[in-house]
Amino acid sequence: MKPRTTGQRYRAPREEAATLLRAGATAPREAQGAARRDVDAPIRAIVADDEPRARQFLEHRLAEMSDIEVVGSARDGSEALELIARHAPAVAFLDIHMPGLSGLEVARHLRGPDAPVIVFVTAYDQHAIEAFELAALDYVLKPIKRERLAEAVRRVVHEIRTRRHPAAGQEAAVRAALESPALQSRLEPLRRLPVRHRREVRLLDLDQVARIVSRDRLVLACAEGREYLVDYTLQELEARLPEGLFVRVHRAALVNLDAIDSYGGEDGVLVLRLKDGTRVEASERRAAEVRRKLR
Repeated sequence: MKPRTTGQRYRAPREEAATLLRAGATAPREAQGAARRDVDAPIRAIVADDEPRARQFLEHRLAEMSDIEVVGSARDGSEALELIARHAPAVAFLDIHMPGLSGLEVARHLRGPDAPVIVFVTAYDQHAIEAFELAALDYVLKPIKRERLAEAVRRVVHEIRTRRHPAAGQEAAVRAALESPALQSRLEPLRRLPVRHRREVRLLDLDQVARIVSRDRLVLACAEGREYLVDYTLQELEARLPEGLFVRVHRAALVNLDAIDSYGGEDGVLVLRLKDGTRVEASERRAAEVRRKLR
């Protein structure tokens, strides 16, 4: 992909407000392949922006283009994941600043050869633009101009109709952008934790997560008596989780302070006993900080 200026069957959210998204293929591959090979069919798209006027404006502009069919609009990142799971669009226009999950966070969790092509929508931000261009990601600037949007759409439509896997390389590009200091400093704290389980991406409320551990090069969130794969490192989570909610107890574990039932010393080692019955030892290096946060 060159710099530009410009999976899954839906399942309803549970009462705890956990949102499910089947990862990998966004629709039966035969059906998606046939749709993408049909050069006369409009390209299915979703739009996500937390600002109603901006969202409606983008929808109207896209509706004017015969090559694009808007099949859904979302008010935040969680709704965007739901719509992508439900409609299997070929392209998603994502505002990078949305509550809960930003457009960048949504893109981070779209994987596989049939993931939609992402076009980011952003207000002018020189640092973000530099990060997008360095990572070779598509974007359009607010206020959106008809000519610039048309140019972006032409590029995306051409890519989708001429490449077997138009989103190939996008996952790595999104990660590269997220790792840039300019964008990291603009990411909001996570309000819910995106996790993977049985080919799904699920958004867990943070109070459901008792601890997050690193094991065998995997990061796992322990919640509801199960373990879920997490796409973040523990270091990333320390920076992204709300201040004062979790504490690093040793090199390989974060513990939710509200999940701790009791604590005390055993043979000179600080031991935490969680409400789910788990026993966690704090390292000598981390013990003083853990005690401080527990007071």
